[in-house]
Amino acid sequence: MKAMKNIVFLYAGFGQTHAFDMLFPKNFSTVPAEGGAGREKSAFALSLEWAGGIRDREKIVIAASRQTEDRVKREILKADLEDVCAVVVEPRWNTQLLLKRMAESASRYGASYVVYSAADRPFLDRGLTEHVISDHLKYLSEYTFADGYPAGLSPEVVDSGSLNILQSLASRKESFSSDRITKESLFNVLREDINSFEIETVIAPKDFRMLRLDFSCSSRASTISCVHLFRAALECGCPFDALSLAELASSSPDVQRTVPAFYNVQIAANLSTLAVYNPYPEEFRKKTGCLPVKKENPTPEDMPLDKFTSLVDGIAALSETAVVGLSGFSEPLTQPAFMECAKAVLAKPGLSLLIETDGTLLTAPIAQKLSDIVKDSPERTGEWPAVIWIVSIDAFTDETYCRLHTNAFTNANGIRSFDSAKAALLTLEQYFPGDVYPQFVRMKDNEDELEKFYRFYHDPESACKGRLVIQKYDSFCGLLPDLKSADLAPLERYPCWHCKRDMTVLPDGSVPVCREYVLDASCGNVFDDGVETVWKRMGELMESHVKGQYPDRCVNCDEYYTFNF
Repeated sequence: MKAMKNIVFLYAGFGQTHAFDMLFPKNFSTVPAEGGAGREKSAFALSLEWAGGIRDREKIVIAASRQTEDRVKREILKADLEDVCAVVVEPRWNTQLLLKRMAESASRYGASYVVYSAADRPFLDRGLTEHVISDHLKYLSEYTFADGYPAGLSPEVVDSGSLNILQSLASRKESFSSDRITKESLFNVLREDINSFEIETVIAPKDFRMLRLDFSCSSRASTISCVHLFRAALECGCPFDALSLAELASSSPDVQRTVPAFYNVQIAANLSTLAVYNPYPEEFRKKTGCLPVKKENPTPEDMPLDKFTSLVDGIAALSETAVVGLSGFSEPLTQPAFMECAKAVLAKPGLSLLIETDGTLLTAPIAQKLSDIVKDSPERTGEWPAVIWIVSIDAFTDETYCRLHTNAFTNANGIRSFDSAKAALLTLEQYFPGDVYPQFVRMKDNEDELEKFYRFYHDPESACKGRLVIQKYDSFCGLLPDLKSADLAPLERYPCWHCKRDMTVLPDGSVPVCREYVLDASCGNVFDDGVETVWKRMGELMESHVKGQYPDRCVNCDEYYTFNF
């Protein structure tokens, strides 16, 4: 039987990337020295080597951008693969264009199927690749992928005949012609009509998805993870196959915890409404003798703008790409310098902004002004939009809302807090379409309204076009009464996601070792010590988690399986 030919399609149309950094040793038996000595290969070069070893390959097609074209061609020359590779260049790639170029390339080279991967993956496993291809051919699949492994260890395989169908599906949705390419891009299109495709899955013998690891060099965080895994594998003689590397990663704190992806920075000291699921008001009262509301705390000690701006500089330097929240435990719109704080974040192209609000202070002029700042800011280089809004609704009726927000009020215009919150959704959606979410913190006191809330906001005709957030209740390890309506915790405990990826910064710059400590257990001050120093101190907790040792506060916590970004 004649072998079915394929092409390997490597995506290298990145904007900001570490794919071409010389980070990995040329000789796999040599552990690279600290500082870079002995490091001679890039993630792109390793991806290219992987592509060159795929059976029945007719051509390697590389999708490049204007920024990466020269570096792609230099790496091809260095690998002596000019006759094997073809480069297609676009000023800006999106999912629709990616599928179009894949379909054209498959037709040009007479390929029956396409083996697709990003070109910034140093650990692509040839054995797992062969398994995916074999199953794709054996079961006459239209799309085949490996599931359960960390991202970046295997490719996706797509039948050439299905690419035109996928391209047609992508053309029906505007977002596919404006989005960035991500590791979910192909599957997101497939999901538009998933029952129409024959899909085959190679399942990992153990599910590693809860680690949420990404072994690509697409960001500073994932690049550090790759470098640490490469070094650890060489030091212990670990085979460079997907399963062995995933097992090694699951026991390595340095691989799992790199730099923060989410900084929850509390720029304001006060709140406008007091939610029963927020421990901050009572903890603040214990320390100061008053509640953090304007009536009792008329001159709040908000985070100074100059301190916040220097903090943002430190965040951008450490993480490069991250989401910066402005809320913490308080209402960011009570901060007089709110707009200047938002502008400071948006001036950094790698940073995105998260604003969690109760909506009672939101006005159209505020939304418009921030929207104008976004338009004047550089395009984001991270995976998240410039601004994400979350509005705390928490109820379907005003009666329940008032039970959960104990100081709900009627404003000067005679509008109830509940109605203000709902109106905020409509206002924000007008200026930030697609990036606004009503939130419902699920607990015993509002459980009977959950279904109504979900049905109302999940409707595509609702204020936020079907987008919403259902948040689990958090007792903050006993600081609040246990009002959970359901226990969603996994059967087996694993290291906390928040220890790996989050940092909470209070208005005075102090950083609790974990958000669950609220105002206690500070492990440093970012204004005095710097972001990176404080982040390293926080790593001790993660190390104990990986060893299966959980401090008393952690033992009583069930937030470990939830995540932000």
